[in-house]
Amino acid sequence: MESKVVDENDEGPAVPMRVDRFGFVRQEHSPNEGLARSRSAFEYQRDERRIRKWRKMIGVGGIDWKQYVRRKPHVVKRRIRKGIPDCLRGLVWQLISGSRDLLLLNPGVYEQLVIYETSASELDIIRDISRTFPSHVFFQQRHGPGQRSLYNILKAYSVFDRDVGYVQGMGFVAGLLLLYMSEEDAFWLLVALLKGAVHTPMEGMYLVGLPLVQQYLFQFDRLVKEHLPKLGEHFAQEMINPSMYASQWFITVFSYSFPFHLALRIWDVFLFEGVKVVFKVGLALLKYCQDDLVKLPFEKLIHALRNFPEDAMNPDLLLPMAFSIKASPLSLPLPPPLLLSQ
Repeated sequence: MESKVVDENDEGPAVPMRVDRFGFVRQEHSPNEGLARSRSAFEYQRDERRIRKWRKMIGVGGIDWKQYVRRKPHVVKRRIRKGIPDCLRGLVWQLISGSRDLLLLNPGVYEQLVIYETSASELDIIRDISRTFPSHVFFQQRHGPGQRSLYNILKAYSVFDRDVGYVQGMGFVAGLLLLYMSEEDAFWLLVALLKGAVHTPMEGMYLVGLPLVQQYLFQFDRLVKEHLPKLGEHFAQEMINPSMYASQWFITVFSYSFPFHLALRIWDVFLFEGVKVVFKVGLALLKYCQDDLVKLPFEKLIHALRNFPEDAMNPDLLLPMAFSIKASPLSLPLPPPLLLSQ
């Protein structure tokens, strides 16, 4: 019998990637996978009912959206807080952000920015592209369609608003949008967010010195002391301040290091209600974990604040807790000018 020569460099047949329902590569077996399958029939029926309600609410292509919001704002708010159906999320995000109107008012502008303009930030964008959602199949291929589209959006915005240009962290916002809509749609939603088409403009979070981030962190610190005084006192003793753990919460609206299913639910509400939900979710996370956090010394505290337990990341538990917190961050005092200039 002729023996078969085995090439030691032969890795064998490629093992197909296992991805979750959002397109992220699974690193290992999920302990809840079996549970999810056993509930799939119930979830499917429930989701189909929700999708029918949403389609009726927004109309074909979103034609009935504005009228429905005017007539039944409380119904819209309640349904958004329960989560927008994933198949409609991209369209609804454009409707509630005002970006659809910007797109219609500016035909051809995005193409002009991408093709004919140059940006001083191009090398910085290229350097950071591969760091954005690296475990998502759309962005994994170097110079692939996902990375090219993300580059186009960030480059176009850096030209559109040269005062902001490009700042690290914008990639996660643009990448999240790009997973739910076309390049041009994602660009105009980014414009709507940073320029404040509906809510407070986000551009201050990306200007030199990150002045709006500094403001929000100062106000968040005040809210922690007000709503969680025991934890606030412990933070003071351990010399912990929000800049050590919460900056990315505001800069990327929880899209940087939080579970994607939770980030989506937060973004649903953020686009409709504004930045106050970031404060409330942050407070809810700290409240949920408060009993453990108050026992930790500095090093372990920093680690815990950057690695919350899995049970704290359940949107069906965390978000109702966040919504119950009566906090008005935007009515709080602003930080001293010296702090903002640092």
